[in-house]
Amino acid sequence: MRLQFLPDPDRLDFALPKDQICLLTDEGSPMTMKVAKSLIQQGWKVVVLSFPHALMTKSSRIAEGINRVMMDSWSEDQLKWQLSTIANTYGSIGAFIHLNPSLEDYQNAGIQAPEADKAIVQQVFLIAKHLKKSLTQSRLIGRACFLTVARLDGAFGLSHRLNFSAISAGLFGLTKTLNAEWESVFCRAIDLSPQLDFDQSAQCVLAELHDPDRCIAEVAYGEEGRATLIAEVGMKDE
Repeated sequence: MRLQFLPDPDRLDFALPKDQICLLTDEGSPMTMKVAKSLIQQGWKVVVLSFPHALMTKSSRIAEGINRVMMDSWSEDQLKWQLSTIANTYGSIGAFIHLNPSLEDYQNAGIQAPEADKAIVQQVFLIAKHLKKSLTQSRLIGRACFLTVARLDGAFGLSHRLNFSAISAGLFGLTKTLNAEWESVFCRAIDLSPQLDFDQSAQCVLAELHDPDRCIAEVAYGEEGRATLIAEVGMKDE
């Protein structure tokens, strides 16, 4: 596997139907509000979903006028009830963007697999399970979206310069699987370098959200720019 660098994406102008919302998870930094405000400025309705405080070390400060839903527990029943309540209160979920929080400082050597990351990634798997009907049906009247955003190293782990949670890398497997199974839904996994600031990070997420190219399932933003992964098959010398 190696990186293949890409030009900046084109922009597809689209909007969610008036009776639909974008569900955005809270990653605990100003980036959450920057993405939410950018979506609202382009006419989207946004609801921010915050995970339970038991494992989350912090949550974002949400501006007045932006709806936030707080989860009380990590149970699937709680999640299912909250998603149903959100749909009934604010509108059907036509787009989902998961901003994965950086919960720990991964400076120690070795593979990192903290329990908090396991809980959050499991929640995203369950969210995909319960949003399947909403997102696949949404495509009949608009462009449905499922995006996951993590901070590995901005190079899918290939730079060997930074340590990160191996568990959070599972978001890429999930998103690529959904991309193959949900042919009508725009699915993309994004790896943002931790060195990108909040403004740059939000701009990258919005750029990928509006990319018309359906052939790319994962994109990274690092020191050298925008890239994806390709496989090379080498031939052994006789």
